[in-house]
Amino acid sequence: MNSQHRTIRALLQSMSPKRAISYIQAFDLPQEEELFLIECDVRGKSYVQAAREHNTSPEVIKRRRQRAYMKIVDAIAHEDHRG
Repeated sequence: MNSQHRTIRALLQSMSPKRAISYIQAFDLPQEEELFLIECDVRGKSYVQAAREHNTSPEVIKRRRQRAYMKIVDAIAHEDHRG
């Protein structure tokens, strides 16, 4: 996880769960990416716990979260350049 991803994770964890979920949903991520960010970063589940609950592998969880982080970083950077 790079420093930008860590920053986003820390931001999400500093928010109330409801606010963090709204923040994630504002990026219009694909459903699985949004779900796994919420499960792991908001609800505090491990990759293994989330994988068991959603019948997938921990590696899939990791990849979806990384993609979501990249999209959020890109969206934030895009907003910074516009404003």
